[in-house]
Amino acid sequence: MFHTFFNAENPIFRFTSRVLDILVLSTMWVVCSLPVVTIGPASAALYYSCAKCLRYKEPHPYGSFWSSFRQNLMPGAIATAGFLLLALALAAVYAFLESMMIPDVFRVMYLVLMLVPMAVITLAFPLLSRFSYTAGALLSNSVRLTLAHLPRLLAAAVVNTACIVIVIKGWYYNLVLLVPALDALVLSYLLEPVFRKYTPGAASAGEEEDDPEAKPWYLR
Repeated sequence: MFHTFFNAENPIFRFTSRVLDILVLSTMWVVCSLPVVTIGPASAALYYSCAKCLRYKEPHPYGSFWSSFRQNLMPGAIATAGFLLLALALAAVYAFLESMMIPDVFRVMYLVLMLVPMAVITLAFPLLSRFSYTAGALLSNSVRLTLAHLPRLLAAAVVNTACIVIVIKGWYYNLVLLVPALDALVLSYLLEPVFRKYTPGAASAGEEEDDPEAKPWYLR
């Protein structure tokens, strides 16, 4: 009985193993984000490990997280500082609009427009996890790809924003230990098709291999 339960092919064991990975990866993201300026590289690492290991079932999710975090620490931290300044500026504008007592419709319009910079931020760190960039190149490419794939990226921004609100509103339920990895996993379904278009060798690999399992995980 015990042998059957702990069999790697057992559906219950696979489910509990997946839940454990989600909890551990979310916890790793929280710990690595504590200095605040490292939220970016931690988010890059979380996306990379969730896309590679949770979605495409490659091994070693925790090792993949640490490897990506170390590799992207410096450019990710610099980019995070820039995005934090942008977020503060946008929040200051919204506070100003509220102080002016303008009609609610204009504040709602402003919040809707903020989905565009949110889409850029949502894309930036997953993009960093897959390609090598300086902080400046990361920002410019994130803006360019967001505009090129705006509907998909706006959907990603809505998902990301909803997850942030859920974590903040439900902090007393410790949802921060569950939601971040789920967010990254859901985002992978929106972002991987975009990344695949810009991955060197993607077209030729798709033509040469009929078996998806024979391709690298990021081309499946």
